[in-house]
Amino acid sequence: MKILRIFTAVILCACIAFTAINGKAAITDSRVQEKTEYKGILTIWHIDTFEGGIGSRKQFLLKAARAFEKQYDGVLVMVVNHTFTSYNEAIKTGELPDMVSFGLGVETKGLSELNIENNKSNGGSLVEKQYALPWCRGGYVLIANPKLSSDIPDVLESLIVSQSEYTQPLLAINEQGISAKKIEILKPMDAYVKFVSGKCPFMLGTQRDVIRLENRGVEVVTRPLTKYNDLFQYIGITSQNQLKRYYSEEFIKALLSDSVQGKLCDIGMFSVFSKAEYSNIHMNEMATYSDFKTLSIFTLSRKLKEVQEISQRIALGEKEEQNKIKNMLV
Repeated sequence: MKILRIFTAVILCACIAFTAINGKAAITDSRVQEKTEYKGILTIWHIDTFEGGIGSRKQFLLKAARAFEKQYDGVLVMVVNHTFTSYNEAIKTGELPDMVSFGLGVETKGLSELNIENNKSNGGSLVEKQYALPWCRGGYVLIANPKLSSDIPDVLESLIVSQSEYTQPLLAINEQGISAKKIEILKPMDAYVKFVSGKCPFMLGTQRDVIRLENRGVEVVTRPLTKYNDLFQYIGITSQNQLKRYYSEEFIKALLSDSVQGKLCDIGMFSVFSKAEYSNIHMNEMATYSDFKTLSIFTLSRKLKEVQEISQRIALGEKEEQNKIKNMLV
């Protein structure tokens, strides 16, 4: 009987040791297998809310997606373009993508918290939780016609402003301490055409205007605006499926990697988290700045329209309204 008890104890100890050594690996393998066995499509809805540089931000996402798909067999990423209107119509029906690529003015629904280390953005956070991260950015810049002005002073006689539906270019000069005696706000292409006519000394534009002018062979003087920027293309996760959320977060990590971010110069955009070299000296200077003040990506579109009106009054010299804006900046 004593020998039987000893034999049983030895067998039991062996079983415990085997489980301790191999059990953890088996559980881990099971979890990995569960994730790698997922086969399906992740959808990204992409909404352009401001002018880019050259090429297409959607195509950039697709190239990043093709590289990502090679790492995860059976996982496909589909990118769908939306306008403000089509996006709003889609979410009214209850339809949601797995991820959304968006900027100011897009009132997103169902974003989940991101757990991506070393990448933080005040504009995409809410109550100290990160819900969206910028995967590329543009930048505001004052541009001077050297035939009419050799420099760009803090007080401008007149200024053409390139403004999209919800962008806030005048906040960029307000935060820089620059004002203008006369301001004309135009849609981006209209502002560019008027500036190249040669009758206006200054334009408040973006990286897109710098590239247009380079392509046209026009020599200019530039002054990057370094204090405020809202030209950020964010990405967030809206899927409610746990497995899809896992792969969506993995895709965002890949999109924010140095290897992918270093290619943003191919589409004339800048990275928030990495640096790249540009052949255009004006673009190269714009790429060096970071730590901008901005508006929360969750600012309602009607509020953004109010901010445009207030910032115009401030730019024309009504400084008493400046506190209304400062309290909104993050």
